[in-house]
Amino acid sequence: MRRWMTVGVVTAAVLLTAGQAWAQSSRDRYDDEDEGGGRHGDRFALAVGIGLVEPQNKVETYYTAALRIRTSGRGNNDRRAAGDEGVTGYLEPEVGYWTASGSRNNPKGSDTLLGVNLIGVVPLGAVDSFFGVGAGAHFIDNSVLFNDTTLSGSSTKFGANAQFGIDLYINRKLSAFGVGRFDLVQDADSRIQSKVYLGLRARF
Repeated sequence: MRRWMTVGVVTAAVLLTAGQAWAQSSRDRYDDEDEGGGRHGDRFALAVGIGLVEPQNKVETYYTAALRIRTSGRGNNDRRAAGDEGVTGYLEPEVGYWTASGSRNNPKGSDTLLGVNLIGVVPLGAVDSFFGVGAGAHFIDNSVLFNDTTLSGSSTKFGANAQFGIDLYINRKLSAFGVGRFDLVQDADSRIQSKVYLGLRARF
């Protein structure tokens, strides 16, 4: 897991570098779009994604959906004057889900996350980079929580996360994104859940 997390971080760094170069060559085109309201003029953005999570020593499939709500940030004219480097703030309610299929040494169960994140978005021409922190409730089976195949029932535990990622714009309303994040879960046998996922984000 640590190896592919490292690969994810390196990939993100490469994409951000490429995005900065692309931003330099495409700035005029996106400035023209900003004249008509801009990519960051939309108040909401709905995202769905799929990826991987490592709660213990086994990697599982992770599903997520989130709604971004713009709360603050520089106006489009201010961003152009500042070299398109204004940070836009978002409130992001989210839902996440993964399930462990179970085996001889690994428990069977699931974890459903309901949370909210604070996200900062930095536009770089055709690419946005973003970072954030968040908190939420994990509705998690006790067998998964304590890594014990003999347990039944479920618990509700507090969780917190830190995340970073990029959006690569397909057009003004749609982008593909990638995220790397770490979730800290209260009382869990393995307190940190490492996640990497990809998806699509639509703005309206």
